[in-house]
Amino acid sequence: METSSHIPNLMELKCKNCGSNLTPADFSPQLMAARCPHCQALFAITGTGDRMLMRPEVASPKSFYILRSPQSLDISRRWFGGQAFFLLFFAIIWNGFMIVWHTIALTQGLWFMSVFGLIHTGVGIFLIYYVLALFLNSTVVRASRLALEVKSGPMPWKGNKILATSEVEQLYCIEKVSHGNNGSSASYRVEAVLRGNRRETLIGGLNNPDHALYIEQQLEHFLGILDTPVAGEYGR
Repeated sequence: METSSHIPNLMELKCKNCGSNLTPADFSPQLMAARCPHCQALFAITGTGDRMLMRPEVASPKSFYILRSPQSLDISRRWFGGQAFFLLFFAIIWNGFMIVWHTIALTQGLWFMSVFGLIHTGVGIFLIYYVLALFLNSTVVRASRLALEVKSGPMPWKGNKILATSEVEQLYCIEKVSHGNNGSSASYRVEAVLRGNRRETLIGGLNNPDHALYIEQQLEHFLGILDTPVAGEYGR
């Protein structure tokens, strides 16, 4: 088995004006155009046959571990990040307050006050569970010739699934922007196009677009799927 990233051979493309070799940095996938760094000529890219211009390879993120064999590919992503410590502190404060709340209510016979705090207590319990998951969990995307599987653990979490590899026709990434009182935030997910133009979310909740693109590219390389644009895809 090997743990190194696989980099495909890109199509050799040259400037139509001066004949200089072009690199992935010279292309704009969104515009399907290229600018030569030597003569500054700008021209459209139409592809070679049915092949579209391949995007630059995304480097392996630090929180990812990849394990490859001829039969399977495992991409493991740790949940742990800097926000885990902030949420741990917040969860301690929140649940400490709720313990004091219920202690006062029950010792003084104010049952209605304790009942009123049950919703907030439930939020605190979820916070504790989520913080533990951030410290302990990893998500593994496992591809084989038969199935594409996503599983998170050791603490149970939603999103586990198994797709038949033969059903997967294309993979792509989507950006989801959420707006709130404190501004907007973006998250990213990897989607699969299945036979019959059915769509299935493979993995979501990623806070870095390169994480989503890395998973997409590695799965496409292993499964032999040509990277072609999909309507609404991030980065096209």
